[in-house]
Amino acid sequence: MITTNHPLYEALKNIEEFKLKLAEYFRDKKDVFPIRSRVELAKALPCGISLSCGEVEAGELVKLMSEEDFPIRDVEDLVIKLASKCPIKRD
Repeated sequence: MITTNHPLYEALKNIEEFKLKLAEYFRDKKDVFPIRSRVELAKALPCGISLSCGEVEAGELVKLMSEEDFPIRDVEDLVIKLASKCPIKRD
């Protein structure tokens, strides 16, 4: 992995790690997608996988999702939509 002093580097690295954790979890669960609602998403997400935006659990980000975020087609789509709900703080 390339390192940089870009201000978004740490946030992007955290999102990539989050994506890898979710991809690993959903690797054998292809029948879960598409996810059509917050209820389906909450049931599908594992406990304990967090995105480092204040250690917010993936399940907590579900509350911030809107109807426009659905359906979720695959893991990549899921990560993009969950990560977009995580505010990135500027120092």
